[in-house]
Formats: sequence, structure tokens, C-alpha cells
Amino acid sequence: MKENVRKGILYNTAVIALCFLLTSTGYLAWVYNLAKMVSPQTADALTMVAGYLFQAAGVGLFAFIVQRGSFQAERYMYTALILYILFLFPSILAHSLTLAAVSGMFMNLLCGFIAGYYLMKLMTGTPAGVRGVVFGAGYCLSILGSWVLSLIDKGSVYYSNSILVICVIIAAAVIAVIRAGSKEHDNTGMEESAVLRIPEGTDIKTFLITAGLLVLLFSIVNSCGFGFPTADVVAGISLEFSRLFYAAGLLIAGLVCDKGRKYCAVSALTALVIPFIMLALKGEPVSATVLWALSYFAFGFYSVYRIILFSDIAESRGNAALSGAGLLIGRVGDAAAILLSLALAQHFMLLLAVSAVLFIAAVILFLKIYQILYIEKYVYQASESEIFNRFSAQYDLSAREREVLRMLLSEKTNTEIAEELSISEGTVKYHIHNLLQKTGCRNRIALLSAYAGNQNM
Repeated sequence: MKENVRKGILYNTAVIALCFLLTSTGYLAWVYNLAKMVSPQTADALTMVAGYLFQAAGVGLFAFIVQRGSFQAERYMYTALILYILFLFPSILAHSLTLAAVSGMFMNLLCGFIAGYYLMKLMTGTPAGVRGVVFGAGYCLSILGSWVLSLIDKGSVYYSNSILVICVIIAAAVIAVIRAGSKEHDNTGMEESAVLRIPEGTDIKTFLITAGLLVLLFSIVNSCGFGFPTADVVAGISLEFSRLFYAAGLLIAGLVCDKGRKYCAVSALTALVIPFIMLALKGEPVSATVLWALSYFAFGFYSVYRIILFSDIAESRGNAALSGAGLLIGRVGDAAAILLSLALAQHFMLLLAVSAVLFIAAVILFLKIYQILYIEKYVYQASESEIFNRFSAQYDLSAREREVLRMLLSEKTNTEIAEELSISEGTVKYHIHNLLQKTGCRNRIALLSAYAGNQNM
């Protein structure tokens, strides 16, 4: 792995960790402030219905700006960080419910915007083969940071004005890190081939709608079972300690994801069984902390899957605006699930029935996505030699160009190709340039997509 790629991985992990630490710390402090003023049910409606929807809107706003064309992402990010801190102050300090709620919504909007930024960086600056670990590790580190903060004076820091000072320091650290390396490490991930390749002939619009609905249903089913109720916070459960299990789930899920996308997909589907365990054990003599921890651990797998699925789709389509779609849709689903849970709080069997129906629908959509992305891929690989020879003959590739192409298909970097063929990196680039010229492709990703399309012939 090239040194600049390795540095890019560390850089993007740091950006994700610091950004999520900032937004999650402010969000938790806001939740605690609202919990002192309203009932648990009202707090849930404000923080996990309205708040999540504003976060989704923030991700959408960032995507809209990206879609409009080239822009200086860092400048927008600096502005978003400053505005986030400005709205954070009244969100945490206000004793007026109206002021705390309204300023909190703007704060959540900016949370989403900030997330849109680092998810775009995850896609453009991280090799696909380590994207799961980078995302999982970034979130894991931020959660560990939140836990450390909760140890200060037995967690009272979240109820004090000092949390604002901490957030200002974290925001300054984010700006410093971005200024130090954003341009240097951008697009390092694009030197590696994409993990996800949508087969030629697939109706892209239908595929994207199906993937979006899948994430939406996954989110609703996952959150319906437990709902992360604010009532339990009031009852004394440590939100920060429980989130350590979320950190473990994220890290393990990231490793599984990079081992193979299909393993991550199956793990995320399997994790959906946990909400039904949550529902089944409600009212039983089981520690609420245990249930909360189990729910958070399972949520880690789904969190990684929804992010990486759309990050891979964004890369395969060459559209950075799609990189945050997994979080946007997921937040809408989270909000819908909490709203549904609140509405059916007194109708347990109806909630269970609705969750079961949505789970069945999620399985059906999952099988469609799984077939498109994973099963067909391996069917084509059964005649790989024939496919390779046909592609090489079609574009009249020389013997050396064929060797280089084989290594590109194996996701090797220029350095690794040069070492294996005992040639210079400059010569490797020369052969890659010829490959692109002969096949009429603009870059490696387009070349690999053209090769994948050849498989369908």
C-alpha cells in the first residue's frame, strides 16, 4: 500500500472520529437538557423524530450542494462547524423549551451537513477495501471519547457548561485536521478498484430505489424493537456506557465488511432479529441495560452496512452526492420507527405485527439486492479465463497490457504491479494509459466497469 494511501486512511479515520465526537457530544448534551424539561415521550418525539429528520435534511442539503457542481467543500464545512457551535449554546443552556428545541433543530441540521462532508471524504479518500474499517474505527474512537467524557465527575460534565468548552475545542481540532490534510489526501481511495460493480443491464433507477427502500425498512425494523427510549435515560441507564457496545459492533462490522461485502450484508440482516428479542423480552425480569447494550451492538452492523452500501454505489456511479444517502434514508427510517413506537406504545401486539410485516418486506428486498450484487457476480466468475481472453482480444491488448489488466482486476496498486513485474511505476502508468486509450475509458473504475459489462455478453 502506498504511503500516501496509508496516510489518507489515517486522515479520514481522524476526520470521521472528531466530527462524530463533536456532533454526538452536542446531541447527547441537548438530549439531557430537554429531558429535564419535558416528559420522556415528548423528549423522544423532539430528539429522535424531529431531530433525526433535521439530520436527514442536513445530509440532503450537503448532497444538493455537491450535485450542483464543483465547490469548495472545506469552506462550507468551516461555516457549518461555526454555526453548529453557535446553535449548540442555546440548545444546551436554554431553560425555555421553545428556544432549546428550535436551536436544537438547527444544530441537528448542521449535524447532518457535517456527516455529509465526512461521508463524502470516506468515499473519495479511502480505498474501498478498507472503507468499512475506516468508518467503523472512526465511530468507535468517537464513542470511546464520549465514554471518557462521561467519566469526568461521574458524567455531570454533560449537564454543565464545560461541555460547551469541550465542543469548541473539538470543533477547533476538526478545522485544524481538515486544514492540514484535506487536499493532500483527497481521492487517494480512487487508486484502488471499486468493490461494488453493478452488472451491465441493471436498471439503475430501480436498483437505487430498491436499495433505498431496503435501508429504510432495515432502519424501521431495527428501531421499532427497542426505540432507544429517553425514558431509560431518566431511569438511570448510562447512555455513554451502553454505547461502548455500539463501538464494539461498529468495529467488528467494519472488519466483516472489508472481508467481504456479502458477509456484511448477511450480518446486517441477521442483526434485525435482535429487535424481536427486545420486543419478546419486554416486561420480563431482564436488565434494561443488558437489552440496551445488545440492541446497540446489533445496531453497529446495520450502521456500517447502510453507509458502506451507498458509499460503494456512489463510487461505482461516480456520483459523490450519493455517498451520504445511506445515512439520510436511515435517519428518516429511525424517525419513522420512533414515531411508530410512540403511537403504538400501548398496543404491543400491533407493534409486533407491524414490525414482522416490515421485516418480511425487508427480507424480500434484501434478496433482490443480494442477487444483483453478489450471486450474479460469482456466476460470471466461473468462466473468468474465457471472459478475460474475449475482453483482451476485443481491444487488441498486448501481452504486457494483459498482465497489467490481470493485476488491476486483482485490485493491486501501481507499486505492487511494478514490484511483481519488475518494472518501474512510470512504466506501469504507461501501460495503464494504453489500456485506457484502447478501451475508451477515463479511469480505472470505468475500465473495471467496462470489463464487468463484458461479462454479460
